[in-house]
Amino acid sequence: MLVACRSNSQKPEMPAAPSQVQTEEASTSIPDFRMNDIDGNEVSALEEAAKHKITVIDFWASWCGPCLREMPEVVGMYNKYKDKGLGIIGVSLDKDATSWKEAVKRMGMKWVQVSDLQGWDNAAAQMFGVQSIPFTVIIDREGKLIDAGLRGSELEQRVGEILEH
Repeated sequence: MLVACRSNSQKPEMPAAPSQVQTEEASTSIPDFRMNDIDGNEVSALEEAAKHKITVIDFWASWCGPCLREMPEVVGMYNKYKDKGLGIIGVSLDKDATSWKEAVKRMGMKWVQVSDLQGWDNAAAQMFGVQSIPFTVIIDREGKLIDAGLRGSELEQRVGEILEH
C-alpha cells in the first residue's frame, strides 16, 4: 500500500485522476511555470521539458516520509532512463531551503530541482491541484500531458513503456 503526505486544505483533488488522463496522443498541454532551482536560477518547466523525450514532474518534500522512502526508486529510474530521453523536474514543497538542499544532496537527486519555498502553497502544486505527495505528472517535450498520479513501479513501468517504444 502506497502512503502519501496530504495537504490539510479542503481544495478539490486534481480533476485528472490517473485512470482519466489521456495517453501520449493527448492534446492537453500544461501551462508553463517558472521557479528558481537549487542554485537560485530561474527554470521554465516547458523549456526544461523540451530538452527530453519525456519529463516527469515530481512533487515531493524533504519532510515527507513517503517521498523519501520512494526517492531511491526515482533515482534508479532516472539513472536507468536518463540516456534514453528521461528528464525529471523535482518540485519541492519545502519551506526551508537548507532542508530541501540537504535532502537533494543526501538522496542523490541529479536532476533539476525547483521550489518557491511556499510549502503547500507552491505555485506549481496549486496549478496542478496537488493534494498529496509524492505526486507525478508525465509530459512530452511539447508539454503535452501523458499521465499523472503514478508512483513506484507503476511510474517506472510507464516511463519504460514510453521510452522503449
